[in-house]
Amino acid sequence: MDLDREQFKVTSQPDQPAVEEMLSVVRKLGYGAEIVATGKQEQDKPVTVRGQRASGPMPAVIQEALDQAREQDKLLIVDFYATWCPPCKRMLKETWNDPRVVEKLERFLFLKVNTDEHPEAAKHFGVKGVPDARILTPDGTELAQIFNFRPADEVLEILESAVAGEEE
Repeated sequence: MDLDREQFKVTSQPDQPAVEEMLSVVRKLGYGAEIVATGKQEQDKPVTVRGQRASGPMPAVIQEALDQAREQDKLLIVDFYATWCPPCKRMLKETWNDPRVVEKLERFLFLKVNTDEHPEAAKHFGVKGVPDARILTPDGTELAQIFNFRPADEVLEILESAVAGEEE
């Protein structure tokens, strides 16, 4: 495991620490963590934990939403936008308000973050342009990114993959 990298994987064998211990240690080091492959802890069935480095403490506006997502047992979508951004307006009108997307969003908590009002949140996630949406687990681990304008069909695929990945 290389802790200087932004993302990493740790594989546990039955003679190594329990998965819960690994998750706890990775989170204490300031990383989000999730189990991405599970086995029955048999010799031929390793368990893999994926972590992603956080850049400092989670901004309050995001942490509050993560806490709410945890309480509701949902994934969190953080939609970084700006009021002056034409692609952001188009994304809101054509994609986020598409009836199929709206229906799929019932499985998510949706947070719009104005990058002009919350530059610390945008910096934390390395937002380089808007629109930029991130799908996070309740512990803050990033599952996917939706950058720039994307039509509803593409966003639906990303949302479905995130839900499927979380249910595994």
